[in-house]
Order: sequence, then structure tokens, then C-alpha cells
Amino acid sequence: MLNVEQIQISKLNPADYNPRYLSPEALAELQDSIRTLGVIKPIIIRSEDNKILAGHQRSKASASMGAETMPAFVLTGVNSSDEVRFNQLHNFCECEINERAPILKVNSELKEGFNVICNSDIEIIESGEKNHFVNELSKMILRYGQFANAICDLSGNIFVSSVYAKAVKLLGLDLLVYAVPQELTKKVAYYFGREYGEFEYTHIEKKTYIQSLAQKFRLRKNAAGEDSHGTKSTLYQTQVLPFITKEMSILDFGAGQKDYAKMLNAKGYNIHAIEFFHRKPGKDSIWVDQIRRDFRQIENHLKTKGQYDVVICDSVLNSVNSKEDEKAVLICLSALCKQGGIIFYSGIPLQFKEKTADRKNSSDHRGTGLFVDKNGFTGTFRYGEWYFQKYHTLEDIQLLNNFYIGTKYQIFDGGQPMSKELQKSSFQVKAINEKPNTIDETIWALNHEFSLPLPNGKHWDFNKQIIEAYRLTL
Repeated sequence: MLNVEQIQISKLNPADYNPRYLSPEALAELQDSIRTLGVIKPIIIRSEDNKILAGHQRSKASASMGAETMPAFVLTGVNSSDEVRFNQLHNFCECEINERAPILKVNSELKEGFNVICNSDIEIIESGEKNHFVNELSKMILRYGQFANAICDLSGNIFVSSVYAKAVKLLGLDLLVYAVPQELTKKVAYYFGREYGEFEYTHIEKKTYIQSLAQKFRLRKNAAGEDSHGTKSTLYQTQVLPFITKEMSILDFGAGQKDYAKMLNAKGYNIHAIEFFHRKPGKDSIWVDQIRRDFRQIENHLKTKGQYDVVICDSVLNSVNSKEDEKAVLICLSALCKQGGIIFYSGIPLQFKEKTADRKNSSDHRGTGLFVDKNGFTGTFRYGEWYFQKYHTLEDIQLLNNFYIGTKYQIFDGGQPMSKELQKSSFQVKAINEKPNTIDETIWALNHEFSLPLPNGKHWDFNKQIIEAYRLTL
């Protein structure tokens, strides 16, 4: 039966990164599903070490009910990055019953239980709108073999994991289906339409400095002085540059490779910039000496001239690791800016990211599966490390600004005044700093941001100095 085996539950090794949280209520409902239907969707494990790649909650529920074995797809040679992808994709395959899924039918005689269906007997009735997931699933099937099954009724109508079935059909492979009698189809649809847990990344170790690998190169030119591979910042181009003057004191907080700050300094603007993980040119190492020099500029400015007229935070909020990090960044922006000064910041709208992850055009390279947790974070495991991205709804932006900066602000959509909702690939905010945070909140945020973790268990040690300098501005 393809590569499905009965596995001893006691020999399974759960993954410590499993990004699914299961409440007691959801566990009880999952147990009820297994009690009613059995395990009709095998889990996925890696043959070398019996590590669970997908199906942690199903194995947990089965064990709690006294089961000793359960069916599993056994795969070989799965690398660490794909471990996580299997978890995300498999959970999607089980809970994607919706009106946009493709419609497929099995045109062969079926018996209750597992059936292997010849590819020529699988018919695509309607293509649906999940081509990005079809692509993702196809890549994994080609790499490791089949790792899921579909569920259909005895008439051959596939109603669970139709996206996976479509991928198998297009690859020219035979398909494993589990056929249920008509009287159970409503129960199957109910149980597999439920969310047994949700993506949750808060328990996974965060290495903030890893996020710096995503820093963008801005305004770069080649040897001839022509525009090269660097990109322009929508926030800077549409909001910051038309507003600032050479008489203003300006801070770029989280400045990446400091491209705009360097350009403005060369033109005579009074701008300071700091990036806690600024990398040495052409090297994969943090430029410690330069960062210390940048910090001393900020410390000295606070002590001698007070806070800045303008504070800029470009593309930082989509690279924070947690809600705590996000809060600390926003409070620091307010702390480092004068009351009544202007704060500019930007990020990526969740709505746009969801749209680009669900494109009908399957050849679009941006069409990739998106797995967002309840806090708006995605987690991707690459090259042995976790990378996180935060996406914001319009309501998120409004609440965050009201809480940590003030109630007077404008939101821009791709550099243009927003109409009713965010539709472009980035949002920009221009806010008047009303300093709504308490001293205790501000001290906490400065301590958090100016003592960020570094490789090898070290931390930046700027926190005491920045807090001392901040107190002088009160």
C-alpha cells in the first residue's frame, strides 16, 4: 500500500519544533474523531530515527486512548528544512475543505478503507484555486515519494485532500485514497474541516541576529555609477525624502546596511543610523566596531541635544521575532523621538501576503504556501535556522500606533494614501509622536532593544548607557 506501515507509537520521536498548539478541547475532539473513524490519515515519519514529521497531535491522541500502533508514511532522507515543511503541508492537506479547493473524482470500484487508484482513473472535474499548494506538494512528492492520502466516498467523490490528489494526478502517479461509506461522509467532512490546533511559533528558540540575513541592499550602483541590484525604499522615497530638511535631526533605527543614511549624510543631512546586526561589507560577520561607533553617536546626541526630530524605522516590523520585540521597537521609536516629532515606519500587509500566496497562476514564483500563526507570524526553517516574518492587518497597525506612538497618524498603501484597505506590497506610516508610554515601559523597551542577543551567547551591552542618556532628556 504505497509506503504506509504500522508503527509502534512508543518508538516514535516527536519533533521539538512542532509549530502546532492543541488545546484540551481540540484534543478531546480529535480523540472523538479517531474513536469514530479510526486513523484514516496516516502520520509521516522519517525512517532513520522515527522522528514524527507530521501527525504529532494524532499520535498523541491515539496514545492517550491506549493505541499501541498507528499507520504512518515512512520517508527516507528528509533534510531538516523539509521536516518543517512536511509538518505545515500535511496539516494543510487535512484541513483544506473549502469552496476554492479542486474537485476530483475516482472512476473505479472502491471498497471501504484504503484503495490504490490508477492514475488514469483519477478525474479532475474542477481545477480550483490552490495551484501554489499543488506546486509545493509536487516538489515534496518528487523529492521523497508520496506522503499523504485523499478521502472519498464510495462513489469516488474526493472531499478531503483534493489538492494533494490533484498534485498526484498531474505527476502521473497512482493515488492512495481512503473510501468511507455514505453515512460517514458528513462526520468526516466535519472532523476534517476542524482546526486541530493552530500554528504557534512562540515556543521556538529565537536567534534575532539570524534575521539580519534578510537585510535589503538599497541604492547600490555598479563600478560605472549606474543603478545596480539595489532596490529603493518606498518609505524613504514617498514619505521621508519629501519631508525631511537639513535642519532636522534624524535617526534611522534598524537601518540595515545604512544605504539611505550614507546617501543623506553625503548630501549634508544630519542623520544618524544604527543597525544592531550590521554586517561587514562582503562578509558574514557582524561589524561590532562600527555598531559601537554608531551607538556612541546616538548616546552623545541624546546627552547634548536631546531626542531626534525624526525617527525612521524601515522594514523592521516585518522582521521582528515576537510581539514582545515588536512592542519594544515601537516604544523605542517613541522614546528616541521628540514629543511632537515625526516617526516613519513600514511593513508588509498580511492581506497582500495572503493574496500572493494564493495566486491562480501556478507559474508565479511568489505563489508559495503561507502558514501564519495567531499572532501574524510565519516561520520558515532554512539552513538549520528558523526565520520569522511578521505581517500586519490594518487593525494591527492602528492598534499598535495608538498604543505606542499616538493617535495622530497617516497610513499609506504602497506609498499612496490608503483608501479603504491595504492592497499593495508594503504599508507606510507617518505618525506624530505623542509619547503615550510610561517611564517604566520605556526603560523596559530600551533595555530590551539595546541588549539584543548576539552569536555565541553574547548580548549587546548598550542598555545601561542608553537608559542613562534617555533619563537626561526627561
